[in-house]
Amino acid sequence: MKDIITQIFEIENKIKPEDIAQFKRNFQRIYHELEQEGYTIINPLGQIYDERDVSIEANIADNGVKITKVLKPAVYKMESDGSNTLIQKAVVIVG
Repeated sequence: MKDIITQIFEIENKIKPEDIAQFKRNFQRIYHELEQEGYTIINPLGQIYDERDVSIEANIADNGVKITKVLKPAVYKMESDGSNTLIQKAVVIVG
């Protein structure tokens, strides 16, 4: 499932900003359905990078501190006992 989530995320990010409005509702519905299945998808774009955050794998450029590009989102899955398990680290560029 994490591969499907990553593909959806990539498609969403490849759509030109001026065209995203016509797909916004579709992506919201997809993400809602994934949440109903116990998945949490986190896009850390724009956040300050913290090297202690175990949910992020970063490539650092120009001694930056802010996450400027997200290649893969962080994905968590809620387990039957109610705990969240990280099933995919976010892959980001910090610049």
